Amino acid sequence: MSLNDEIREYLLSNPHLMRSKYADTAKKFGTNYEQIRTVARNLRKKNPDTEPKEKEVISFQETKTDAILTAENCTRVKSLEDLLAACQVDLDNWEVAKYDIGTYEVTGFDNDRNPVTVTMFRTKAFLKRIEPELNIKLVKQQLIEDLRNLSPKVSKIKRKRPDDRNDLHLLEISAFDLHLGKIGIKGDKYSMDIAEERLLSAIEHLLYRAQGYYIDKILFIVGHDLLNSDRDWPVPATTRGTPQFNSDYHIDMYRQARKLMIKAIDILSEVADVHVMVIPGNHDRESVMHLGDTLELYYDNNKNVKVDNNDCLMKALPYGNNLIISDHGDGPKIASLPGIIAQRFKNLWSDTVYVEVHRGHYHTNKAMKLQAIEELNGITVRNLSSMSATDYWHDSKGFIGNIKKAQAFIYSRQNGLQGILNYNVNV
Repeated sequence: MSLNDEIREYLLSNPHLMRSKYADTAKKFGTNYEQIRTVARNLRKKNPDTEPKEKEVISFQETKTDAILTAENCTRVKSLEDLLAACQVDLDNWEVAKYDIGTYEVTGFDNDRNPVTVTMFRTKAFLKRIEPELNIKLVKQQLIEDLRNLSPKVSKIKRKRPDDRNDLHLLEISAFDLHLGKIGIKGDKYSMDIAEERLLSAIEHLLYRAQGYYIDKILFIVGHDLLNSDRDWPVPATTRGTPQFNSDYHIDMYRQARKLMIKAIDILSEVADVHVMVIPGNHDRESVMHLGDTLELYYDNNKNVKVDNNDCLMKALPYGNNLIISDHGDGPKIASLPGIIAQRFKNLWSDTVYVEVHRGHYHTNKAMKLQAIEELNGITVRNLSSMSATDYWHDSKGFIGNIKKAQAFIYSRQNGLQGILNYNVNV
């Protein structure tokens, strides 16, 4: 018996190999892939019904904790995404642990009895069920629904306005770098309650002193190292991992910050509409982003408060001829600001005359004016002070003696900055 006869006999006995696995059959007979395929083609011509076409098989087998997805003999399921869609997997409940995609060729015939080779896909995926307490997407959605239900429904307050729009003013309240949870050095006592008392006293003081102007809108900046750290585990640390000494657990710091910000915003909204600008710091970047989400949802039904919590770490508010910009100050160098502002806020900048940039981070009061290019107005950059205590690190480096204060800035809609108000902490 010739080798071809042996191969024919073997294929006829194993019809499922008539269209696939030619390489395995070639290895069995010590020949090559082409000889096996040629013999198989000749057999199919003489016996067209020898091997019916393999049917597509898609399965989804699951247990309480795991699942296996399988797609065989497929031409339409070619990727993990195709497999998940074909099995209608709910990714809110399942996550992919691993997957594998393989291909093989199957030869058939067209209507004219010409051979046609098709690439088939064999796809398999192993899934793990997401535990409810670890399902971040689900937890976030539940939090959103809870907060929306708790969001007070506050109608737009009808406020009396002067007829002359030139008499309208924006009041910016800037109380940066509170560092809730910081521990002060001996002789500079500090706690979360002290920080809250300082902020609320500053707001009361600055609102009182701004009474001589008609306040059309209030800009309140939340963040700028509002919290002293971003986490507790494995040790209390900033966003980048610098260890910190804290007076309280992080969750308690976060909760106090949330309650304090709501209290402050509610006080301000009694005077004028409030624009809340959320600016994460280097100590609390993630925590303040989460806090911004909370404030955004809490004030969802309040027509007098707008929360700007977009992803950009540098934010801007146009007001008449003014453009007020804030970022924490730990990122771009001051000399780079004109170019950054010209690109990021080019449409806003072109419509304004007066540009102010307010930054925190350094806990000190300093101002300078930058000239972007000759025909443009200058940009005033201010590093603003902090009301927080001096901690051990700052004391060891000699960063001491700065006046603890919050500030307010009053902008005329037409004529730019009109006044700067200071609230100095009594120490």
